[in-house]
Amino acid sequence: MKRKSIPSHLMALCWLISIPLLGTLYVILNRQNVKAYSLVTDLDRHIPFIKIFIIPYVSWFVFILAALIYLCVKNRQVYYRTLVYFNIGLLICYGIYSVFQTHVPRPTLTGHDLLTNMVRSVYHLDEPYNCFPSTHVLTSYLILKGFQSAKNIPRPIRIGVSLMALLIMVSILFVKQHVLFDLIGGVAVVEVIYFLHRWSAARVKSIQLAWQHRNGTNKESVKSSKLV
Repeated sequence: MKRKSIPSHLMALCWLISIPLLGTLYVILNRQNVKAYSLVTDLDRHIPFIKIFIIPYVSWFVFILAALIYLCVKNRQVYYRTLVYFNIGLLICYGIYSVFQTHVPRPTLTGHDLLTNMVRSVYHLDEPYNCFPSTHVLTSYLILKGFQSAKNIPRPIRIGVSLMALLIMVSILFVKQHVLFDLIGGVAVVEVIYFLHRWSAARVKSIQLAWQHRNGTNKESVKSSKLV
């Protein structure tokens, strides 16, 4: 496979700016302008607060950036597809936040050790809204599926990225930033996007085949009429 040049990589990576641009909508919506609903279940109440999970939670930022850059270099097709799905998924999430705002209760933090202070900082910077679906889950799951589909990437790297994505996805529960329905919602949005892409691709292909068949039939009819 022909190696792409550095300018080519840089041009492709410029499209990453779309993610923080869309992120401005998250900031605007991350407040209680309307009634906020609670999706907390009994199972959520039994999930313990484990502060060490703040490490994979905050590593999400670097993980997503590094993974997309790696995809850009190793598999440009999967990179563009994943990036498009990112933007579509984020728009879907922000659309849901605008009409169905949810709230997650947070535990009272005690102590001033490093991990507790990290959790405290996250709580301070991120209001307890914009929860369903979880964008942490949405984006991490997209990276997981993207890497699994990129067969030219070494298997150990695909497994490592997938495990890290799963760790980030469950971390949202243990640091009490989200609840189970938020996790399920993030996965569901990704699966819906993939399904619609497959459905539309199949639909377009069937239309093309029907058109080709029709043209072929017309050409045969013209040839027959000329022979007559």
